[in-house]
Amino acid sequence: MSQQPMVSVVVPNYNRASFLGQTLESLIAQTYPHWEALVVDDGSTDNSAEVALAYQARDSRIRFIVRNREPQGAPTCRNLGLEAAGGAYVIFLDSDDLLAPHCLAQRVAGMLAHPELDFMVFPMLVFQDDPANASHYWNLPSDQEPDIERFLRLDAVWQTTGPIWKREAVQRIGGFTEGLACWQDVDFHLKALIAGLNYQHAQSLPDAYYRRHVSGSVSQSEISTPPKLRARLHVFRTHAGALAVQGAANPGLRKKLQQLGANVVFGAIKVHNWDIARKALAFGLRRRIFGVRFTIAAVLLALLTLLRLTRVGAIDSFGRKLTSAWRTYSTIGHYTYTNQQKN
Repeated sequence: MSQQPMVSVVVPNYNRASFLGQTLESLIAQTYPHWEALVVDDGSTDNSAEVALAYQARDSRIRFIVRNREPQGAPTCRNLGLEAAGGAYVIFLDSDDLLAPHCLAQRVAGMLAHPELDFMVFPMLVFQDDPANASHYWNLPSDQEPDIERFLRLDAVWQTTGPIWKREAVQRIGGFTEGLACWQDVDFHLKALIAGLNYQHAQSLPDAYYRRHVSGSVSQSEISTPPKLRARLHVFRTHAGALAVQGAANPGLRKKLQQLGANVVFGAIKVHNWDIARKALAFGLRRRIFGVRFTIAAVLLALLTLLRLTRVGAIDSFGRKLTSAWRTYSTIGHYTYTNQQKN
């Protein structure tokens, strides 16, 4: 019996048949052999099942699972994969992303060298068609700003595939929150950070690739549908509620909590979802996250939007300036990668 630990790789899938084979090939190419892949299908209508079953027949380490309960979504699939996992460690790999051949070997070595850690974060690169041409990091850690504050302002320091976790640590925080239409990964990582899980960033070569799809611009209405706004409100209430007391004594943290809440309030106002806007604003005021200045800005923006004055260019520019103090800025995909590691 091998003394090397098993790694469970959980792969949620929905209609990614065209990419799933490449993802599983990247697993089969691993130099570290002690892994299992749990492909959990979310009710695909393409030939994903056919692809997954062909790989299962080819390699017994690959198992195909169909989601057998509600709600639909990647969080449920990840939790089902976690429930079926037998490894000491777990990695959550999206069905269109890839692992470098040295990924599992590097990550297991890191965890074995630091048994006190609950998880370890490894650098990832962003690509479109060919990972050999990947030229940017997903993101990089900062010595100037804590990871938790960056996640609160939606500058995700790592993507879902970036960490390797002790399976029991993920179980300890309850896995992924099911039913969220967006911000699923932000929610999960904030949950881990707020719970105080022990982790560190690995100083190593990138070992995974995030696929950036070429698509058109996304409209405000698409990112602010009622289910997505409800998900954003849930994440804001859950994590801002847990951190509000700390934020009262920490101006930097309070600002990030305001930015997270502003994303919900202003996003809801722009699509005339007054119920979500009211609930988010009221919650922020009760927890002393928002102050008078923010409230005035929200009320003015709501009035301009209700009267449809934001259709006028000058007034729209005024609205943007009005809310600029709470706007979030992300560095995801901004850092250039070279063989020397940094630009």
